[in-house]
Amino acid sequence: MTTRRIQSKGLHHAAYTTRDIEATLDFYTKKLGMPLIHAENHLHGEGHFRHFFFGLGNGEAIAFFALEDCGEDEDYKTAISTGLGLPNWANHIAFKLDTLEELEAKTAEIRDNGHEEILTIDHGWCTSIYLDDPNGIMVEYCVTTDPADFAQSEEEALRLLRLPAAEIGEGSRKDAGTATVA
Repeated sequence: MTTRRIQSKGLHHAAYTTRDIEATLDFYTKKLGMPLIHAENHLHGEGHFRHFFFGLGNGEAIAFFALEDCGEDEDYKTAISTGLGLPNWANHIAFKLDTLEELEAKTAEIRDNGHEEILTIDHGWCTSIYLDDPNGIMVEYCVTTDPADFAQSEEEALRLLRLPAAEIGEGSRKDAGTATVA
């Protein structure tokens, strides 16, 4: 019996946690320019949580939970990567832009809205800007500048994924791109 694979139609939302609703609201609406598109409140056990969404376009969203007595540890961390002992960039969310001009304009917009710490990296196949949200989550805006360099067959991607560490070349370094602080 052959089962049909149902392909995703895109991202509905990615969800994270926040300890500070107002700082998160300010960052995503005022600094990044994302509209607040939905919010809801729910009772959960002895506590409650708020779940709210910012629109990314195309029906996609980034969402946050603000938890109050829902079974969370008292000292839970919202900074996913560093909270797990990982480099900050290990877990992040990347938003797509179409052109380098849009990326430059977004960088200026973010800076004009009061966020100065922006890192720009040219990865070869894409150029990205990086900044941290108030929850310690890294946010990226990315433009694919060389679609042909990004495109791989599944076989090539699997070969690279399974390449022994001893065979990884110097040109494959994570920090091999050109980084500048904008």
